[in-house]
Amino acid sequence: MAGNDRPLDEVDERLLSLLEKNARTPVVSLARAVGLSRSAVQDRLARLEDAGHIAGYTLVRGRPQNRPQLRALLSLVIETRPCAIVLSRFQDWPEVKSCWSLAGPIDAVVLVETRDAEQLGELRNRLAAIPGVVSVNTATVLKTVVERP
Repeated sequence: MAGNDRPLDEVDERLLSLLEKNARTPVVSLARAVGLSRSAVQDRLARLEDAGHIAGYTLVRGRPQNRPQLRALLSLVIETRPCAIVLSRFQDWPEVKSCWSLAGPIDAVVLVETRDAEQLGELRNRLAAIPGVVSVNTATVLKTVVERP
């Protein structure tokens, strides 16, 4: 579809920005914010989805105040090649929030969230026990300075 090839304009960028902040914003509210009709915004959203600028709408879990969470970055050195064999072993663990495969002396960094230090220690031990993992270094997050969805 030729309409999908056109560059994003200011209205498209504004819609994407509003949806990044809250993907549940009603179309009527989006239309009001950008000064267009509801149907014009629906058409733009459909075009943005078709062109791949919107890959999906997602849920980001909040952290209830009564349930503290401990976040940590775990650096892995892996001897098994390809590393993907090892990384696939824990990608479905609920504590694993992100995993990045790296080039350099560290093969992967894993962002995890646990209830407390005890659960973090158990998780670290499970990771270290995976065949092919040579070492696991833990860096606990003290404070979040910037976080974007």
